[in-house]
Amino acid sequence: MITKILIVYYSLSGNTHLIAEAIKEQTGADIERIKPIKDLDSESRFRFFWGGMHAKMKQKPKLEALKYDPKDYDLIFLGTPVWAWTLTPSIRSYLAMNDLSDKNLAIWNCAGGNGNKALQRLKKELQENNIVGERTFTGPLANNPEEQVKVAREWASEIINTLSYK
Repeated sequence: MITKILIVYYSLSGNTHLIAEAIKEQTGADIERIKPIKDLDSESRFRFFWGGMHAKMKQKPKLEALKYDPKDYDLIFLGTPVWAWTLTPSIRSYLAMNDLSDKNLAIWNCAGGNGNKALQRLKKELQENNIVGERTFTGPLANNPEEQVKVAREWASEIINTLSYK
């Protein structure tokens, strides 16, 4: 039975934030927005270059203090933007700091195109975990945000309902 749910995500431009908030509205979960101490400028025209380079180099920036301990939760929704076909450095830092091996994880990403390769790389980072769902949201802010929010809520409900019947 799922009793405590946590949403953990990183968002630079707001796409992943939109989906995280939709999941929160549907589930009533606690929500943890990961923030590196030194983040990229979301308005910089070089953000894609620097972000992609840091992601490819598998960097792990220092994060601001976290509010929630994932050990206290039964289900964790984990979301990341796609940078250079992989997860963001901030999510990589979070995973290095927290052992999620005994947790039910629902993973998602927000991509400008096909996010499948990035989901596969995230799953590889989470090999010891019980992944109960996965989803790519394509450009949520630019691609019919209302529909993307609806899909995110439905996806969250499906995951919770599936786990409740196990």
